[in-house]
Amino acid sequence: MEAKAREEALRMEDRTKQLVEAEREHFLSQLSQLIPNFDSSMLKPRISQSPKNPMSDKASCSGGDVRSLHFEDDTAKNGKHQEEKEEEKKDEEKKEEKQDETEKEDEEKHDDQVIKVVDYSNMEAPSSLKFLCRYVETTLVPQDKTLHFTIDKEVFGLERDTFVLPEDITQFAGMEEIGATVVAVYMRYLHDVLKQANMCSMVGFINPATVSANFGIIADRSRLVAARLQKTDGEQIFMMPYNPGLVSLTGFCFYDFQ
Repeated sequence: MEAKAREEALRMEDRTKQLVEAEREHFLSQLSQLIPNFDSSMLKPRISQSPKNPMSDKASCSGGDVRSLHFEDDTAKNGKHQEEKEEEKKDEEKKEEKQDETEKEDEEKHDDQVIKVVDYSNMEAPSSLKFLCRYVETTLVPQDKTLHFTIDKEVFGLERDTFVLPEDITQFAGMEEIGATVVAVYMRYLHDVLKQANMCSMVGFINPATVSANFGIIADRSRLVAARLQKTDGEQIFMMPYNPGLVSLTGFCFYDFQ
């Protein structure tokens, strides 16, 4: 009887894996249509290769054992819940302070820069990008304005207001080195597109400001990435700013994150 129950549980587990893998394939197909030059073959690991949660094996325990384990697990979680919330709050406050300092330095650094006016009429680029460049030259630069954005909490785990300078846009249009803010704004737009397609639950984003060369030390950045990945169910695809096709202009990183 026990062997029959175990066999039935294994069949159910295999069926679940097949359904999850089919859903993943469908998702990757949709993602490749939304993102230009997206190589879906790099994100197709077999589910059997994914780390397995030993508690997910339904055949290893009976219903009574499951209830007992859930009770013990909840008791342990309740004891640490308040402590974890306080630590997360402190970490968020520290991240906000560091990002505020980084943005302030970035703004001060650009105050004395002279923006070069470039002729974009013959540039090979989408018409929307050309229009944006003309808007920079005719409106933002003469009126000394910046573009302001709000990045929702669901994108990076923390709601944040940020801004893009005129030179950020012209550097992006001219295929020059860009900063973390530009990458973050692009990620916010990509998140909006995925949200409209009901695909947000399968994609996660890591704030480029927290992994840039100018943010803390390597150990700090590694801890932030590890903490972000631990808050997932193991099936999400995470996106971080990384471009191995560019030559490093600083000698340390592919982007000069300000």
